[in-house]
Amino acid sequence: MKWTIIKPCLAILALSASLSLAACSEQEEQAATEKQHTTSKAASEKKETVEEKLLNNITLSAQRGFVRDEVTFNVTDLKGNEPVELVWNAIDGEYIVEDLYAVIGPKFTEKEMILLEGKAGVDGQWSGKFNVPEGFGGDFTLWVKQGGKKIGQVGYTVDPSFNMEPKSGPVGTEITIKMEGLGWSTYMRNWQLTYDNKYTGLVTGISTNGTAEAKIRAAGTVGDHAIRLRTGYLGMQYINYLQSPYPDKPAPDFMFTITEGIAPTIANHVEKAPVAASGGVVMPELKQKQGVKVELSVKEGVVDAPVSLTSSGLPKDTEIELVWNTMKGSRVSGKGFGEDISTLAKVKTDKEGNINYTFKVPDDLGGIPHRIDLVDDGEVYGQTYLRILPSIVDFTPKAGPVGTKIAITIKGGGWTEYDNAYYLTYDNAYTGYLCAFNSQGNLTFDVIATGEVGHHLIDLYPGIYKQQEKDTDMTLIPQLTYSTDHPGSAMPAIRLAFEVTN
Repeated sequence: MKWTIIKPCLAILALSASLSLAACSEQEEQAATEKQHTTSKAASEKKETVEEKLLNNITLSAQRGFVRDEVTFNVTDLKGNEPVELVWNAIDGEYIVEDLYAVIGPKFTEKEMILLEGKAGVDGQWSGKFNVPEGFGGDFTLWVKQGGKKIGQVGYTVDPSFNMEPKSGPVGTEITIKMEGLGWSTYMRNWQLTYDNKYTGLVTGISTNGTAEAKIRAAGTVGDHAIRLRTGYLGMQYINYLQSPYPDKPAPDFMFTITEGIAPTIANHVEKAPVAASGGVVMPELKQKQGVKVELSVKEGVVDAPVSLTSSGLPKDTEIELVWNTMKGSRVSGKGFGEDISTLAKVKTDKEGNINYTFKVPDDLGGIPHRIDLVDDGEVYGQTYLRILPSIVDFTPKAGPVGTKIAITIKGGGWTEYDNAYYLTYDNAYTGYLCAFNSQGNLTFDVIATGEVGHHLIDLYPGIYKQQEKDTDMTLIPQLTYSTDHPGSAMPAIRLAFEVTN
């Protein structure tokens, strides 16, 4: 019995081993075939890569220059009498903002730009000239293409250029520094400005592809005042830049001469709201029931300014609730923040279903606009947006000796990560920041008057309070390019001045 059981088992084991060996043999043969095919394919791809290696067949009259510089070129080793293109690797920049309030950071996208089209000669050569395109500065690649295929390449460096206007004027004069070709790389993206060796703020051209316009005001006594621009991706100037990895980059210095007198721009004022970077955040689309129209006499205004709301197509002889939507809370208290609603008014429609109601702009947060809902019995019939702009409510006193405490109140501060804070400079020296969210748009603070007899400038700049990606540090800094490159809601700068007396 024992052997009778074992023999069949051994037979089965032998058969299994035979089948396994056959299977292994078949798998090995298949693996060998696949390996041979893979090796052959890799060799073929390698050969193809070698064959498609780009030529160094482009000669330029210059290896570096500035935006709009004219450059001549000559290309060889082309197919004669066939179309040819000169292509540039351009960069597009933008700010990424999520959920209307959170700043993620800058984003850059590379694209190919055709600079010139032509036809190669019978000798396979092509010559011509092009102008360095407007856009970011830095190191770029020029390709020559035929039949949609890159044939050759060469490198070209675009350096940033700087110009200051005006060069002189009385205290309070607005100074504009225009720049082109600022870089997009981590090291060349952020520039920092100092005034008389005092840190003033940040200069960027992220959403404007390297073109920037910084604005400050002339501060100090009669005489010369030094303005210096340096790169600084960590939030301050890189002083010994000649020992940096990029010692060949420009490091502009300017001298502004303050003359006798006082500039008209020294008067306290809130600047006109600029255009936000890339057009700003896109607000959710408003919802209107069929036939309903809602209009405001103004789309924006300061706290307590009059505004009229008109609407048609609503239920007739019905009381409509005007619901004001806002945000409340704090991002630092630990209690969080969220949406909040209140009743702006209750207005009865006429026999045609129309309303016409005048009210004051609520004392609330500025920045992105607030939504007003027209509600009947819990159902929304129409919506509109109203934006609150910053305004100067109190500035007292306007003159006094050194040590005077100046009381200041601003209304219309925002709540998002790009408009909830203002960044204060005193005579172009960055002093600190102010947050408006926890106080529902109200900024109440004081400044101590210092300096020599004469007028002294207190400026509030927009900036970025917080961002997720920090390859370069742009947070908690006055953004001097606020008028062209500030993300989100286009917050204006606020200009103030105090006169120090004997």
